[in-house]
Amino acid sequence: MTFSVDISNDLQVLDNLEAVTLRATGWVDIKIPTALNEPVDWKEAEPAGGNVLQGDQLWVFPIIFCPRQPPLGARVIDRAGNAWTILDVTYKDQVGVWEVHARNLAVVYGLDNLVKVLVATYTKSTGGEAVATWSVYAASVAARVQPVTQEAQIFEDAEWTKSEFRIILSAEVDNPATPIEPAASNYRIEDSLGRRFRVMGYERPERIDALPVAHCVLVIEGEEGFASRSSSSSSSSSSGR
Repeated sequence: MTFSVDISNDLQVLDNLEAVTLRATGWVDIKIPTALNEPVDWKEAEPAGGNVLQGDQLWVFPIIFCPRQPPLGARVIDRAGNAWTILDVTYKDQVGVWEVHARNLAVVYGLDNLVKVLVATYTKSTGGEAVATWSVYAASVAARVQPVTQEAQIFEDAEWTKSEFRIILSAEVDNPATPIEPAASNYRIEDSLGRRFRVMGYERPERIDALPVAHCVLVIEGEEGFASRSSSSSSSSSSGR
């Protein structure tokens, strides 16, 4: 004799259930009134003094609310508004539920972990040189600014310290419909201390389980041109600060 077990209705009467939203590209948001989750397993996504976190959580919800398999990369939005990106989906046909492993990558929110993205507009000086005026392109972006190296630099009769940083961003700083190139000479990142950084390289990962990273040099007042030349980038030598 074969028994068929369906606990999908049980998920509507258990304690500590949570209403969530399933959000996927090309789909209308699906409201799931009863989802079961396990405690979050938090750890560092990478060494950053506990400022860049990776949380993994298992979610279970009845197939009756989502007849189609949730695609990888879809997000479960919990009642606190946190987005959990789906990395793995299993259909438990014996019990009529979807079991999804989802991940939340985040930079710990704090005033010392916020940056601005600046964009330049150029005018010509009376001498014909390009003069940059900086304005805010994106404000209050959660990010972790990490120093990497410092090197003494000498250019002709000038000497200064070149400081390299790695800035881990909580999300892409642009609109996917109108992507920007943060490493272009007309963009800067400014941290909560007012320091400005020239982006020398930008990693826009084609992965659903990684955060974007900007590789930067610190802009020193009056020395941005030297720092850029020392990094084999002449495009910013006339942009100023």
